[in-house]
Amino acid sequence: MEQLGREIMYSIFRIRKALYKLIREDATRVGITELQLIILYTLSKKDNIRLNDLAEKLNMSNSTISGTVDRLVSAGLVIREPSKEDRRAVTLRLAEKGKEKLQEAFNDESILIQRLRKVETTIGKDDIETLLSLQQQVKSILLGEE
Repeated sequence: MEQLGREIMYSIFRIRKALYKLIREDATRVGITELQLIILYTLSKKDNIRLNDLAEKLNMSNSTISGTVDRLVSAGLVIREPSKEDRRAVTLRLAEKGKEKLQEAFNDESILIQRLRKVETTIGKDDIETLLSLQQQVKSILLGEE
């Protein structure tokens, strides 16, 4: 593997590790796991999503997501209900308690939110848009979508 390719890979790994560390801190502070917090956040952005679509969006197996969702449903944070389009399918949405938990996690105490705000103010909108565009291009190339 070429040196530059390795540097791209390690850079993405390091950023992902830093993000997960901050997510873990916020999740621990509110008494849930980082995967549970990520699922709550994802459901806040896309309500009424099917389990397999959620697993695909998070790039995880159905069984991993299913067990975590079961625990979120038991805790009253997520609601499982029949799909309006397909009665055989089940969709997921945030319960009111899940919305509250998410707000509690991502409030002004959140180190993740504080650091992301600092990224926004330090780097600037144009550079962030360039970064996001480049990341999308790299992802597309890596997945053979280009």
